[in-house]
Amino acid sequence: MAATTPLYENVLSVSVCICHKMVLQSAYDNEGFHNNEPCGYDNEAAKTHTFDEAIELAGNGRYNIILLATMSTAIIAMGLDMFGFSVIVTGASCDFQLDHAQKSILLSMPFGGSIIMAYPWGYISDTQGRRKSLLIALSISYVVSTLSAFSPHWIVLAVLRFISTSFCSCAQSATYTLLGESCSVRVKGAFLLIMTSVLNFGFATYMLIAYGILNQKFSYDLGLLTFIPWRLLTIVLALPLGISAISLFFLCESPKFLLNSNKEGQALEVIKRIWEINRQDGLFPVKKLVLNEEGNVSSKDVPFLRSLWQQTVPLFKPPLLFGTIKLFYLTSIIYSVSNAFYVWYPFLVDSIIGNLASPNITGPAGLCEMISFISSSSAAGSETSQIACVTGVDSTTVLGALVSGVFTVAVNLAISKLSSRKKTLSISIFLISGLVGAATTTVTNNIVAFILFFGLAFVGLGIGVVFSYYVDLYPTSYRGMAACLGVMVARLSGLGGINLIGAYITTNCETTFYVCSAYMLSGALVSMSLPADRIKK
Repeated sequence: MAATTPLYENVLSVSVCICHKMVLQSAYDNEGFHNNEPCGYDNEAAKTHTFDEAIELAGNGRYNIILLATMSTAIIAMGLDMFGFSVIVTGASCDFQLDHAQKSILLSMPFGGSIIMAYPWGYISDTQGRRKSLLIALSISYVVSTLSAFSPHWIVLAVLRFISTSFCSCAQSATYTLLGESCSVRVKGAFLLIMTSVLNFGFATYMLIAYGILNQKFSYDLGLLTFIPWRLLTIVLALPLGISAISLFFLCESPKFLLNSNKEGQALEVIKRIWEINRQDGLFPVKKLVLNEEGNVSSKDVPFLRSLWQQTVPLFKPPLLFGTIKLFYLTSIIYSVSNAFYVWYPFLVDSIIGNLASPNITGPAGLCEMISFISSSSAAGSETSQIACVTGVDSTTVLGALVSGVFTVAVNLAISKLSSRKKTLSISIFLISGLVGAATTTVTNNIVAFILFFGLAFVGLGIGVVFSYYVDLYPTSYRGMAACLGVMVARLSGLGGINLIGAYITTNCETTFYVCSAYMLSGALVSMSLPADRIKK
């Protein structure tokens, strides 16, 4: 027969429990807990949360919307400063009497700056903080970009733009990291895709602003220089950099970065502030945080070179190596093809409008013939007469940019509803883009071919999906470096795509499109090896 507990031991046990609850009753109430837990209730365990649990408790409200708006402003500011520089060069071509070589040097400055500074920004983001790196980068970029409006010579303009884009390029990666680490898993994917849709509208934004400013006729003599429309355009396009930098003063550092840096108290304060701004009811329930993240290494005080080594080498060693290769490959596909699209876009618009305006003239049939027709016409014109100096922006080009921007944003917002299915989205984007690219060369109708050419830009929708993997697949200690190295790959791929596709598309058009299609279809195959989607119920 089992031994029975003596009566006096049961009475003693109950008495101790009652006494213990009476002593801690007020402490439980002050901490926001009820005093009716059963005996043996572990209050410390109840107050300890993982980071994901704590950020989920902080809710999704006003703070998250403000953060999303600020990060969206920062990333479109980067787009305007880097890619909007192309219309600034157009406006400055007459003022500085630029030849083709000088224009090429100027247009390469944004790519050169972002490529060289991508690695340092990754290190700064992972060691000093996401918010701090953004604040420094956007502030300096705004000042230098504004100063470039008063450049007395094209070389001064080139140097200042190199410096400006070197700093603002930080926004490409740090915005995704800061936003992704400050929101709950439930909304993170959708927010990242929404922010990407804003970036995709950047092309239409700077074309519209340029149309309103460059077509104006004014001139003010300032002594050393003449203030004309392109200088005003430079100042206006730099404004979002300053606006986003000021907005960052009112936002918090990534709580995940703080926790990873052994600053648990500061991380708790940030999450509590998010809780309060989101107007959650009751007392803040989290008292202790744990990161609970596989493969993560907390930041330590080590010498600079050793720290640099620790931030970089793990990305190219198992278990992170395979993921790094996949993401870099997908990034190269997106940026090489989409950047080439933006370069050829204005020329194709002019060709389409020209053929529609002259219906009695037999024009080229199909996209490749249109491109060949444009190239031969340009070559003939350059041999027979000097090309006129043009500083304005055509309304049809702006209209096409707006249509493209609205379509891209609408699709991005639509797929943001499927943000929890990133792998499915990635496969679909690369598959559709590859098939459209192959179909482009087989269509002889000019308008249909031009619409299919727009379909090639569909691959650009993969930016948000791929960069969300930079947030998800890497531990906090390496996330900033991985994303910034991804930006380096993006800029190198964009520069390579513009030059390679631009060089071969006029002489081997069909082959170029088939190679691009195969390249994008290979992206669909690689996407199949991405981690399975985790659908949150």
